[in-house]
Amino acid sequence: MKNILWHRGRSKDTQYKGRTSPAKRLYSDRESDALTGVADRKYFQKTVEAALQEEGVQGCLLILDVDWMKEINERFGRNMGDRVLQNVAVMLRENFRNCDSIGRLGEDEFALWIGGLSVEHVDGIRRRIAHLNDKLMHQGEDMPVVTLSAGVALGEAGEKFKSLYGRAREVLQRVKERGRCGCEIYERH
Repeated sequence: MKNILWHRGRSKDTQYKGRTSPAKRLYSDRESDALTGVADRKYFQKTVEAALQEEGVQGCLLILDVDWMKEINERFGRNMGDRVLQNVAVMLRENFRNCDSIGRLGEDEFALWIGGLSVEHVDGIRRRIAHLNDKLMHQGEDMPVVTLSAGVALGEAGEKFKSLYGRAREVLQRVKERGRCGCEIYERH
């Protein structure tokens, strides 16, 4: 079992020492999103699919939607919208482990793969998203108020990205229907 500790806004995973972390690795131009510097959709998906091929692996996929992004672009302009997306990417890097993979899947959609996270630890994700939303809502006068909606699905070895993504998207949609700015975890019945 991995030793996951949350400390000063960052978690540390002692089993990842010595590995090159996705957050610190510089993506090539073909692998990264030009605006935010995180992995692009194709590379992120490949990273998660590769992780799911490892025997005994478990983890979770977070799909994060920047709430009201269209309205932000319309009200404040595209340049501000780009700054918002860049800021969200920075905050994701600062508030999750260095070994977690971060990607931008679409215009206002980000994703994280958190390896080694089991059902016993998944409630910490809700707290982490609430903490992120609080920080985003209080960024300062030069930035608009921003929130995130998140859907989370647990995955394990042998699972396909498409299936995991579908479950995370399903619960993300529920968060958005309830008014946004929150997090829901997919629970198998």
